[in-house]
This record gives sequence, structure tokens and C-alpha cells, in this order.
Amino acid sequence: MSAEMPVSSARTDIGPVTDRAEYTGEITYLTKHGRRAAAVVSAQAAELLEDLDDLETARDRLAAIDSGEEQPVPFVRRTQRRNT
Repeated sequence: MSAEMPVSSARTDIGPVTDRAEYTGEITYLTKHGRRAAAVVSAQAAELLEDLDDLETARDRLAAIDSGEEQPVPFVRRTQRRNT
């Protein structure tokens, strides 16, 4: 479900807009001069987008390693294990 609203209207209705994003998952596209400029989405949706971006970055890096363009970086433990 999505809606559109001018930025000027969103300034006065930001509380209900964010409530709908958080509780119902509604995406509200904010428009400037009739064109979509931004969107209000739930934090969960934004975090998912960030994770997808990280996944694409990881895939690109692995492809570069496979093709020989980059060398893998070895994992180095930065903490010492405790012997208990």
C-alpha cells in the first residue's frame, strides 16, 4: 500500500505519516512539483534496503576476487581468547 503527498502537506502531517509507515507498512511518497522526491517508510523497510545494499557490495567484492581483480583479505582475530 502506498500514498503520495506534497512535502508541504507532510510538514504538518508528519506524525500520522510516520505512524502509518511504522504500524501498517504504508509507504508515503513525498512529492515536489508533482514529482516523487523522497519516501517515508518504516525503519524495518529501510534496514532491509541497507542490508540488500550490503549484500550487493559483498557479491561485487566476491566477483572481483574470483576474477583476480582483488585479493582476499584474511580474517585476523583482534581479541585474545581467555583460557578458563
